Amino acid sequence: MRGTLVTTMWSVRVDADTGTDFTEGLGVHLTGRLAHVHGHGGVAYLGEQPVAGRLTVQMDVEESTVRRAIDIAAREVVTALREYGLSVRLAHIEAMPQHEFDELARALPVELMGVREIAAMFTDRPISRQRADQLTKRTDFPAPVANLASGKIWSGRDVRRWAASWARKEGRPASV
Repeated sequence: MRGTLVTTMWSVRVDADTGTDFTEGLGVHLTGRLAHVHGHGGVAYLGEQPVAGRLTVQMDVEESTVRRAIDIAAREVVTALREYGLSVRLAHIEAMPQHEFDELARALPVELMGVREIAAMFTDRPISRQRADQLTKRTDFPAPVANLASGKIWSGRDVRRWAASWARKEGRPASV
């Protein structure tokens, strides 16, 4: 068929230096602003260490070439961050076909966490299992990967990334 453009779904990750750390408010803004590309943001990591002043955005872009997908992703991230009032310098962009990203993700070892493991990971300032359960109900908390008879479970990687961006306040949380 002449004139038919074949497209591929690309998984694109964009890391950007903004000079500020990732916050809950920024996460909500990015999720809403990039919903059309299933975008979500978080703390950027180098190995296992968070990078100060850098964030990462993962999204899906359907395009005919990887170059076009990267251009769209970069433009979307820069626009969303500028709308939030941040200056932006793109630091890293990575793209691959969505099916390859899915295969790669399935091959990675998975750390799973329940509420007890989430509570236990806060060793510097411990929290109770009840507080951990409250945190899992926040709108910015990662979605569980499964809901078993024994309770919900989350990706440890997602929870640790969320915890790194959580603006924890001193004292007890306000009563509901």
